[in-house]
Amino acid sequence: MELRHLRHFAAVVELGNLSKAADRVFISQPALTRSIKNLEELVGATLLDRRPRGVVPTPAGATLYEYARLMLNEAARARAEIKAIAAGAKGHLAVGMAAMFADHIVDRAVARVCADDADVSLTVRQGFLEELVEALADGRLDVIFSNLGQGQMPDDLLVEPVYELRAYAYAGAAHPLVGRRRLSKEELLEARWAVVDQPHMADFLDRYFSADGLPAPRHVVRTNSLNLIRSLLTTGGFVGILPEHLIRLRARRGEIRRLDAPDCPVVRKAGLITRKGAPPRPLLTQFVAELKAACREVREED
Repeated sequence: MELRHLRHFAAVVELGNLSKAADRVFISQPALTRSIKNLEELVGATLLDRRPRGVVPTPAGATLYEYARLMLNEAARARAEIKAIAAGAKGHLAVGMAAMFADHIVDRAVARVCADDADVSLTVRQGFLEELVEALADGRLDVIFSNLGQGQMPDDLLVEPVYELRAYAYAGAAHPLVGRRRLSKEELLEARWAVVDQPHMADFLDRYFSADGLPAPRHVVRTNSLNLIRSLLTTGGFVGILPEHLIRLRARRGEIRRLDAPDCPVVRKAGLITRKGAPPRPLLTQFVAELKAACREVREED
């Protein structure tokens, strides 16, 4: 089995069309068909099911596709790291981080790794937990630092909690709920909410209100932009639950106020996620050590 076989196969699965896949990998359609047939002979299974509206993977094909993505991404990462080393760097590291840590903890770790050794090559990708885990699992990332969800992680990933997040309900200073003592969840239910557009937040809102026998809020704006959420809280009359470090500056200026909401603060863990069995790499070890040190410093400052 060669990488070109896997590259051809992955293109067909992703595009669902042999002609389009052939164009992507720059070979003729007959040559692509031969490559897929050779791969099927090598693995001893039919990998694709040709249907009137396109091509879909068989159960065996779907399984191979997951491995193919990992192997192709690892190969690309290996080429990138070798290129970096050949250019004089000590290695390449791909880091995934939750958006809320871009200027909180991760920035310190990245700055120190680069300051200690200017010959490192770092790529830092921002995203939400679900998409970062997918990128880690298929080899596009080496490590993630993120808030940890309630769901089960894939068995091949290692999770190490290293930081505690405390989240509160907030609203703009002029919001009618600001200053009210001991708000009820019924009152919060009628508010307009601004939340991150991720499954873990939808699950949280369901659990938060269903604990008191209430439905989830009806008036909800979902977005992948934390800046938009902060702006909606500040001036748009919205309510949201966010970690306190994301609100600290606007709270000090008096633009956003903490609400006296039930069951707050909401305490969640943040941590490092890596792949089990990944080979030890000095650059990864250094980054993890610097990130843990940054976590300790931030806790002491708070």
